[in-house]
Amino acid sequence: MKSERNQNDSNKEECIYDKITKRPDYIRASTGSNVRTSSLFLQKFNRKDNEIPRYGITATKKVGIAVDRNKAKRRLRHAVKKVLPKWGESGYDYVVVATKKTNILPWDVIISDLERAFKE
Repeated sequence: MKSERNQNDSNKEECIYDKITKRPDYIRASTGSNVRTSSLFLQKFNRKDNEIPRYGITATKKVGIAVDRNKAKRRLRHAVKKVLPKWGESGYDYVVVATKKTNILPWDVIISDLERAFKE
């Protein structure tokens, strides 16, 4: 498992979140609760432990060609790193799925959609 560190902290404390790297974890997250917004689709799964939250990003071929999928994943990855430390709960896996509108909508809309999805 690859750990991410908050680069804004000057004292470099504990890891704030981890990245999901294994396919079974993505599949398990799809069985949890789902929140759909205009720019993304968030899947939450409660692991029933007190470890730090983990996240994963995915984009299907419905988003577009490889260049479009990679752009959508980059945008969502940056948004998750901004929102997850504030709204993520311990013991949860979060998978963010890109939609066709992820590349079209303004950055503020993506951030607000992700925050709203985390709150639900």
